[in-house]
Amino acid sequence: MKISTVCRVLLTLVVMGSLALSSARQAEGSDSVLNVMTINLLFSEVENRDMRLETIADFVENFDEPIDLILLQEVAGGTLFKTVNSALDLKNKLAAKDLNYNLSYRMANGLPGLATVGNAILSRHEILFTMATTLPFESEEIFQGVEIPLKRKAMMSRINVPGFGKINVYNTHLCAYCDPQERLEQTKVLINFVKTVEWLIPGSNPIILGGDFNIPDALIGTGFAPEYDLITGNGFIDSYAAYNECVGNQCCDADDSVITGCTFAVEGNPYAFNLFTGEREEIVRIDYIFLKNGCKIQNSGVIFNLNPFWVSDHSALLTKILLR
Repeated sequence: MKISTVCRVLLTLVVMGSLALSSARQAEGSDSVLNVMTINLLFSEVENRDMRLETIADFVENFDEPIDLILLQEVAGGTLFKTVNSALDLKNKLAAKDLNYNLSYRMANGLPGLATVGNAILSRHEILFTMATTLPFESEEIFQGVEIPLKRKAMMSRINVPGFGKINVYNTHLCAYCDPQERLEQTKVLINFVKTVEWLIPGSNPIILGGDFNIPDALIGTGFAPEYDLITGNGFIDSYAAYNECVGNQCCDADDSVITGCTFAVEGNPYAFNLFTGEREEIVRIDYIFLKNGCKIQNSGVIFNLNPFWVSDHSALLTKILLR
């Protein structure tokens, strides 16, 4: 990703301003625990969306610890989707339960006011600034050789964690029904975006990188998942795999009910059907929370993967980390 000289100057001023708000992490003090959740909201289902969002809000309200960060993909908006913004809808449902979150959003596709899809981050803590980059365009085959070009985004929010300091949170959604080489090219731009931002911000910042990566879990560890290898090769740790001590399809074995790491099209999910063919989707693990720089994994598991708690064709991944 290339950032113009003007953008570099503006970003530097923003970063310096945020640094002036408080001292660097080392001077702020103690360790902090964060619970981070990522979930694809399924933009295309409208009829039950309000109920699905209410289920998420109920879970957050009743979870035994605060959920500090919620990374959202397929955030829908516009008259065709009968909402201004589904991430804002979730934020308002949480606020009605006295759970106050800050929201940052970046549109990826669509026509504003009519139909839009994008990514969002909800944070209990202050969002200092947000920036984003556009990933390479790709064409996804949707039905019988029909392809449509789609734009994807990667976004980053700088979060101020009280008593700890600043962390950088990235959220993305890579292409699904595309050529794997196109997904790899998107991953390269994603990693370059992370490197560029981290170069511009002084210090070794704890980094959270999450979202729907659409990387087939069965390929991990076989040498045929170069996108995953590129991410982990740049120092990121797959939080679920590391905590549960599994690799590849060990983390998501559809024939073993003991394995709970599958995040897409889990058996019994009523939404997990191809929109165009009506066929059931393959059960896989494609949603990840990667960690880097001073993030110790305390727990990691999949939620919304049992009847009747379906909130999307995806299940959510929830990882508890210790910032140090």
